[in-house]
Amino acid sequence: MRSGFVASFFSIWRWSFGLLFSLSFMSHTVADSTPQRIVSINLCADELLLLLADPEQISALTKLSHDEGASYFRTKALTYPTTTGLAEEVLPFKPDLVIAGEWGGIQTVNLLKKLGLRVETLPLANNMQQVFSNIELMAELTGHPERGTRIVQTMQDYLTRLPAVEANAPLAAVYDPNGYTVGPESLRGQSMTLAGWRNAGELAGIRDYGSLDLETMVRLQPDALIDSPYTLNTYSRAEALAQHPALRGTRLNPQIISVPSNMTICDGPWIVDTIASLQRERLNLATQRSTK
Repeated sequence: MRSGFVASFFSIWRWSFGLLFSLSFMSHTVADSTPQRIVSINLCADELLLLLADPEQISALTKLSHDEGASYFRTKALTYPTTTGLAEEVLPFKPDLVIAGEWGGIQTVNLLKKLGLRVETLPLANNMQQVFSNIELMAELTGHPERGTRIVQTMQDYLTRLPAVEANAPLAAVYDPNGYTVGPESLRGQSMTLAGWRNAGELAGIRDYGSLDLETMVRLQPDALIDSPYTLNTYSRAEALAQHPALRGTRLNPQIISVPSNMTICDGPWIVDTIASLQRERLNLATQRSTK
């Protein structure tokens, strides 16, 4: 059974963000130190920049920001020029701030710094606290710390109301290409736990990132497989695995939950939607089982 994933569930942060912008635009005065020509050379920096900066502060984003499968804010991103992250493409924008990622683009970053440009790095988030830190960091870099504070507070208020995982909670496994999965020390793994699922990756001894082979899947018999195809409604490796003779022979019929890739590639407030939707899928599964 395939279960659709709707990105708009419980979008509490969007309401807060809209209210915040309405208030801030009425009274905001740009300080002299606030960057006015920001160039991002990292997809995840693109996303948080689009979330937190004033539109006129953004000079350029990465090409991936225009990719529907990668970019959560693709529609907003389409109004901006892009680069592939090379220094010779960045320099014509005369940026007063370049934001890079923790991994990749090292040569570009070093060259831009040698040329005297200000370059800041956005760390990779592996847990919710690091998500909060990244939002606050980007808000600070763009000169709008109050925006980050409000968004983080809204997210925290929601997360504190989530119930603890029950001992008999259903078991789920992230199953991406090559059996890629996650353990509890990862953002996707923590999202599963917050949504009330037990994590098959953790039972298999995986702490952060790893893979699940067929034998382990047969042994653990997860109730659900969570995949993240780059384009929804296309080939699903989780669905293909669910039809494998070895699993069918065990009468295992896991629910398939597809999470849009543009909600899992980068961290941001949309993680709240992911958690809420995974929680909804868990409750739906419980309802289905109670009626059998």
